[in-house]
Amino acid sequence: MPRSGKVRRVYDNDDAWIMAETKPPLTPDIMWFDMIEPHEGSPVDGWLYSVGGHDVYDYETDIGERTSEAYAERGDRRQRNRGDNLRHMIDHHGGPMAVMTEQCHRLGMDFLPSVRMNEHYDIDPDDPAFGKLRREHPELTIGKGVDLPEPSMEWGVGTGLDYALPEVRDYMSSIVLETVERWDVDGVELDFFRHPTHFNIEEAYSNRYLMTDMVEKIRRRMDEIGEVRGKGLDLMVRVPATIERCERLGLDIREWVESYLVDVVVAGGGFVPFEMPIREFVDLAEGTETLIYGCLEAYRPAVDELTLRAIASRYWDAGVDGLYLFNFYSMPQEWKRRVLADLIDRDGLRRMDKRYETDDRSRFAPTSHLHLTFLNAIPRAQLPVTLRRTSNGSGVKVAMDMPESFRNAHTTLDLRFGGLAENDVIEVAVNGLTLSDAPTKGDGWTHVFYEEGWNKYPSETKTEELPGETLAYDLAPTMLQRGMNTIEVKLVFEDPERKDDLELRQTRVEVRYE
Repeated sequence: MPRSGKVRRVYDNDDAWIMAETKPPLTPDIMWFDMIEPHEGSPVDGWLYSVGGHDVYDYETDIGERTSEAYAERGDRRQRNRGDNLRHMIDHHGGPMAVMTEQCHRLGMDFLPSVRMNEHYDIDPDDPAFGKLRREHPELTIGKGVDLPEPSMEWGVGTGLDYALPEVRDYMSSIVLETVERWDVDGVELDFFRHPTHFNIEEAYSNRYLMTDMVEKIRRRMDEIGEVRGKGLDLMVRVPATIERCERLGLDIREWVESYLVDVVVAGGGFVPFEMPIREFVDLAEGTETLIYGCLEAYRPAVDELTLRAIASRYWDAGVDGLYLFNFYSMPQEWKRRVLADLIDRDGLRRMDKRYETDDRSRFAPTSHLHLTFLNAIPRAQLPVTLRRTSNGSGVKVAMDMPESFRNAHTTLDLRFGGLAENDVIEVAVNGLTLSDAPTKGDGWTHVFYEEGWNKYPSETKTEELPGETLAYDLAPTMLQRGMNTIEVKLVFEDPERKDDLELRQTRVEVRYE
């Protein structure tokens, strides 16, 4: 059991959108009606506020650089809003941290600040958003301010803070502990997935002990504060999607769990929820006091309710203790009540319609600091893949983990291609059984995602087209099994008029109950 004694059902991470998107002056009433009160009646009982990023902070810090300082004389509209709103909140209402702490507790919702432990956004050093710390002290960054070959991985992570340096660890510890010492919070999150590189790539694994030393220091001080206040304070961490990736990036998650340094582990960033081995985190925590949460990331993309139900089903089946939302913060109250109630209904989910999918890591291109950082941390996915004929007649085998009974369900297998020609012949087998019925052909798929300008309350969604050529097969319920299934896709005959490679981009299995 975590130090708080609470197993919260859903955590919702808010990225402080309200500071940038609200025309000044921001008031406590606006914060209440647009940010806090929409959670009333929902399963969200742990709310997190991202206190800032790139060492520029959206709260009344006495340690870091405030947005009211960074954007006092320059910046775009959103940046100036952030600065003006923070200044107004401090001058007239004590500051956003003071207001949010009171409002969350008034609603009966626990409040935990979220500290982004590094950021690798593509920001010009002269932009105020780059932050004074890195601008004036490039020696504290991983790349030391040196021009590196672009776009190498070393270049990608070079502007991030280097946790091998005691000055960096001490500085970030002081930011984290300030949020706990000054306000009556219920814990704090160390978000190691925003963004997931903290050391020189070649030294990260060897430097695990340094990050553990910092986490232990934070843990020790939090326990002291909790004892004085008479309540346990939870230390959360959000980490990459596999234990191997955590350790390779310098995060000794095994030690943190086994030594009870952390109360809650959020496993993964939510970008590969169908393929990440989340059960290995559950197994690691078995017999310990640490809880494991599965991450839902809207920008996977995963806003469609059918997809969210499938992800949640997989997480619950693996044995997680709860769910964690990222980039869903401004969804309307009705959505938070209805959709989240479905996602935590473990029994009811078994009879709800769902859509299982393969993940797609190709959304990250090795051309920017941000994307290279994610590529350094996110495991490779099975698709997309180029289909070619083979000498032994075998095809691409795609594994899909689906914790469904499939009884009394209508099940459809959908394949989306890029470059499927008119005379190509595709053969598909499910768990070794070749499908004999002709598929239904189509032009692309649709999915639900955000409208442009979504990140303000209330968010609106739209149906988007996913380009490509599709084949859909109706499956008998007996063809699929609970757990791991294998979909084999073969290119039996290739259209001689083909000009481009044939790519299998994604597979879906849609389950509809009668």
